[in-house]
Amino acid sequence: MSMPARSLVAAVSISLLLTAAAVQADHLRNVEIGQTVPPFSLATLDGQQIDSDSLAGSVVILIVVSAEQHSSELAAAEAHQVVQNLHHDDLKLIFTTADIARGEYFRQQRDVAGVHEPLALDHDRKLYGDLGVIVLPTTVLIDRAGKLAHVISGHKSDYPHVLDAYAQHTLGLVDDEGLEKLLATTRFEHDRPSDRAARHQAAARILRERGLLQDAEVQLLSGLELDPGNADLLLDLAALQLANQQIDAAAQTVARVLEAHPEHRQAQLMHGIVLFHQGKLDEAEAVLTRILILNPDPARTHYYLGKIAEQKGDKDQALTHYREALERLLG
Repeated sequence: MSMPARSLVAAVSISLLLTAAAVQADHLRNVEIGQTVPPFSLATLDGQQIDSDSLAGSVVILIVVSAEQHSSELAAAEAHQVVQNLHHDDLKLIFTTADIARGEYFRQQRDVAGVHEPLALDHDRKLYGDLGVIVLPTTVLIDRAGKLAHVISGHKSDYPHVLDAYAQHTLGLVDDEGLEKLLATTRFEHDRPSDRAARHQAAARILRERGLLQDAEVQLLSGLELDPGNADLLLDLAALQLANQQIDAAAQTVARVLEAHPEHRQAQLMHGIVLFHQGKLDEAEAVLTRILILNPDPARTHYYLGKIAEQKGDKDQALTHYREALERLLG
C-alpha cells in the first residue's frame, strides 16, 4: 500500500473511532461491568506505593482526575465527602492522574479541599489506557473480588448522590432493587436545570450518532437555555457546528468558552481544531502541539496533527501521528 493510501486509511479509521468515542456513556473502553480490573502498582504523590493486590477484599472507588479541571476538583471533594459519610471500613478511595508534572497544583488543591486520600501517579498513562478511560474525570467502582461494578463518566450535579448509591450497592448495603430506588429518588430530588440540560446533551449525542444533526442541535440549544454557561454543552455545539461546516459559528462558540474559562483544555483543543478547519495550519499546529502536552484528549490531538502534517506534505510525520492516535484509541 502506498504512503498516501496508508495515511488515508489511518485517518478514516481514527475518525470513525473518535466519533464513536464522543458519544460513549458511562462505561470504559477496555473493561466491561463484571470483568476483572487490570492490576496496577503506582507511586503516590506522597512517595508511597499503592497496588491492586493490597486492596483485595475492599470496595475501591478509583477516580481518574486531571489537573486544573473544575469537574475533577468537584468530583474529588464530593467523593471524599461521600466516603466520609458512609464511614465503612471496607470502602477505599483512591485518585489517579497522568498529570505527574503538576504535583504542586495537586498538593495545593487537595489542601484547600481537605482531600487527602492517596493520589497515584499514572506514568505513561498506563492505567488510563488499560481501563480505556473515555472522559475526565472518570469514577470507577471495583468490588471486593476486583471486578468492575459501576462507572461514572464525567461530573454532573447529581454526582455525589449517584456515587453514594453505587457505593452502597457495591458494598452490599442495598440490592439491585434498592439501587434503582436510590437512583430514582436522586433523579427526582435533584432535578435541577443543570440536570435537565445534561439530559438534553445526552439526547443530542445519541441523535448525532444517528446522523440527525438538526435534531441534535435543537437539543443542545434547549440545554443551553437551561444552563447558558455550560462549557460542555457549548463545546458539543461547536463540534456539531463543525460537522455542519459552520466554521465561523464554531469559532465563535469556542471563543465564548475560552472567554469564560481561558485554561479550559477541551476548549483549547477545540480551538486548535477550528483553526485547522479555517486553513490556519501553522496556528493550529502550534495550539495542538501545546495541548498535546496538557493531554486533554491525546488521540484526537494526534489525529489532527496528522491531518495537518498530511496537508503540509509530510507523510512520514502524518503516519507517526496517526499511529499514536490509533494506539491511544485501541490500547
